[in-house]
Amino acid sequence: MKKILVFLLVAALLLPVSGLAENGKYTVIDAHLHYLDFLQQTDGFEALVKKMDETNVSYAVIFGMGMAKQWDENAPKAPTYYLSNDSRCYYYTATDYVMMMDYLAQPEEVQSRFFPFICGINPNDLYSASLLRRLLETFGDKIYGIGEVMSRHDDLTALTYGEPPRADHPAYLKIYDLAAEYDIPVLIHHNIGPSYTDEPLYLDEMKNALAYNRDTVIIWAHTGISRRVTQSTHIQVVEEMLRDNPNLYYDISWVAFDDYINVSEDTLKAWADLLMKYPDRFMVGSDKVGHWEGYEGEIWKYEPLLDLLDEETLLKVTQTNILTLIHVDPATMQREAALEPAA
Repeated sequence: MKKILVFLLVAALLLPVSGLAENGKYTVIDAHLHYLDFLQQTDGFEALVKKMDETNVSYAVIFGMGMAKQWDENAPKAPTYYLSNDSRCYYYTATDYVMMMDYLAQPEEVQSRFFPFICGINPNDLYSASLLRRLLETFGDKIYGIGEVMSRHDDLTALTYGEPPRADHPAYLKIYDLAAEYDIPVLIHHNIGPSYTDEPLYLDEMKNALAYNRDTVIIWAHTGISRRVTQSTHIQVVEEMLRDNPNLYYDISWVAFDDYINVSEDTLKAWADLLMKYPDRFMVGSDKVGHWEGYEGEIWKYEPLLDLLDEETLLKVTQTNILTLIHVDPATMQREAALEPAA
């Protein structure tokens, strides 16, 4: 009974700041939200907070977009997304400054709704960890994590200048050490395999990343799934990875939910059972990219899965797991310790 009362108290404390939402069965912390799109544009914080209130999202992990889409002079029209045409993409390091300047210009009641991460790095550049360190020193305890940083990403990888990134690249290893030093998580997009191939060809790269520094917490975005990534044994691989890697966590945003989880009653139940077996290791997010039209749908779509969870797992998956990883006390919504390198 005492345990139930504690969870009810925490749930009450995590209601949206502006009161009860207009819609949405569950209060959610959005653990995966891009403030900027591939053109480094955004609908802004004011519109976002309004959408969050309407959707029953209390807080959000927010970051920029570490990639930019090039507008070639021979393009028939301006691109609006990385898949708009065949023009290349490139790593965009200014994204963190653009987002943080907007964030710091907001009133305190708006800032308190967000947990900024930093992501603007070239993952093949051995200087990337140094750039991230400078950002951590510049913005101090306003930064809660690193990500979403890009590793293997189907079409985006193919369209990006330079060699394909990978989760165990030497530049990434430096980033993992930096994250462990500051005790912050790394959210990484790393496809488990290429499109149209029922083989986890890139799984070993993630295993190497996780094994490199066990003090580094890695959140694997979208459970390693992207467009057209077809893995018939995916749920078994996810379970094995959780069993073997205590520093691994998953977010189930974007197409992972649509293509693997919310496929049938059987798949929903299988994933619900997995979440309840590892209740501390999953979180949900909208993965909206700079624009908030349709935001509610990307949050409410999880309800068929959430309906199947026990009370404790539900609260953890929708709210407290991400808070634990970024060291925020759910009872006070304050950071438990100032951001600084370990002694």
